[in-house]
Amino acid sequence: MDRSWRRAAVVALPFVLAWAAVLAAFAVLRDRLPDPLAIHVGPGGQADGFTGLGAFLPVVTTLLLVFGLLAAAGAHGLWRARLSAWRMLVATGYGMATMLAYVFIALLGANAGAARAADVTFPLWHLAVSLAVAVAAGWAGWLLAGRGPAPADEADAAAGPRLPLAEGEAAVWTHSVGSPVLAVVGAGCTLLGVVLTVAMEVTAEAVLIAAGLISVALCRCRVIADRRGLSVAPWFAPRPRLRIPLERIEKATSREAHALGLGGWGYRIQPGRRSLVLRSGDALFLRLVTGKEFVVTVDDAATAAALLNTLIERGRPAPGT
Repeated sequence: MDRSWRRAAVVALPFVLAWAAVLAAFAVLRDRLPDPLAIHVGPGGQADGFTGLGAFLPVVTTLLLVFGLLAAAGAHGLWRARLSAWRMLVATGYGMATMLAYVFIALLGANAGAARAADVTFPLWHLAVSLAVAVAAGWAGWLLAGRGPAPADEADAAAGPRLPLAEGEAAVWTHSVGSPVLAVVGAGCTLLGVVLTVAMEVTAEAVLIAAGLISVALCRCRVIADRRGLSVAPWFAPRPRLRIPLERIEKATSREAHALGLGGWGYRIQPGRRSLVLRSGDALFLRLVTGKEFVVTVDDAATAAALLNTLIERGRPAPGT
């Protein structure tokens, strides 16, 4: 197992332990639990949401599995990120897993011995305790993260190299790039939405399913650089397409980038920059004539930058004309 996957396993571990703790509590209290279970309380701590006893563990398993996979995917993508980003991911994972485990076990304890789920009360001080244990576990995760991954060199390269093209010669560069994080998020949201639809009466499942399907649809894109400029299209169809005309590009460069350093995965909008972030690694940076910047993470970005710089230079009028 390489270093990045070992780190992903470290981040996923607390979610596995949280699942095991909830499973053990359920097994101990199984004979004292009502059916259905109270799984949500109102402002006064009185139960107002319920689910079948047989649906509780599948829902808990799915929820912890989704968050664990998201944390693992993030760790795999951050294995060369800055120490602060790595530590923050580990701390967040440990804190979230601990908080979820505490809330689920406390809910089981509140249900134990109740004749009816409607009679269950859940003291709201449990929420304060869950936050306290989450902070403690997150701090422990921060300390256990150690030195973390080695920081990447983010020095901005000067002008990218040119691609030698003969007069009148045309060239096209294209490459597909996928996002494990968006794929996991999409699959997890869709699965969680389906489980909630089957197991509970909730209103958020349609939003979860829609968000999941959109993430899956956008988890892989094709990037094309040619005489028209740069274009990006999803894997399943040529449209919709994001296009930046060649005349809008001042210079193209390439360098290593990290997803969190660009604002996270997906289409990100920041002051002076827009980015299509599918994963950490090689990225194409376009400086536009407006002074703004567009970034897309894609392999072999140096070749794409060289071709675009050649085409930009070819399209400029010669000095004195």
